[in-house]
Amino acid sequence: MRRNGKFKCVPSVDNFRAFRKKVKSIVNCSNYGSEVKAQKLAPIVRGWREYHKYCDMSNARDTLWHINHRTFVVFNKEKRNVRDSSAKLVEKAFPKVSWKENAFSNVTGNKSPYDGDITYWSERNSKLYDGYTSLVLKRQNHSCDYCGLRMLPGERIHLHHVDGSHQNWKTNNLVAIHESCHDYIHMSKAKA
Repeated sequence: MRRNGKFKCVPSVDNFRAFRKKVKSIVNCSNYGSEVKAQKLAPIVRGWREYHKYCDMSNARDTLWHINHRTFVVFNKEKRNVRDSSAKLVEKAFPKVSWKENAFSNVTGNKSPYDGDITYWSERNSKLYDGYTSLVLKRQNHSCDYCGLRMLPGERIHLHHVDGSHQNWKTNNLVAIHESCHDYIHMSKAKA
């Protein structure tokens, strides 16, 4: 805790060490070429950065400069890579994720998950979902399209494709429903 009352959060040493070990094992693996290594590194690095996006990442260790530089050196040693192609692969392997310390939204006033204000908590939890789920939840006023009940905190929400085509991602083809409602819909279709 700082003097101004703000919480200071940084990634733990053990967390960073485990992350570094994963990255190092991929970078130093001789079974893959640099392009495959970049593809394997990108989700790991993006996930780590997304997880810590509300932490103070200004520390030299957390900027990942040293790991980034070591990866560049390894990629650049390959015969078919030149400096520019290695730099592009490193950019692909280490995607940028913006961070802002303490940017998470605080709970309003004296709200509690047990106070019965389902609307507040379902709207707050809808921010945890990706773009499509969040848009559909807002359109449906945070209630299930199948049963009409409100989405409670902690419930798993599924996106259902109305026309059955999983390639059709238009918003008018998507509805947000409870996991149990989704199971019921697909069970009844299997019997028919």
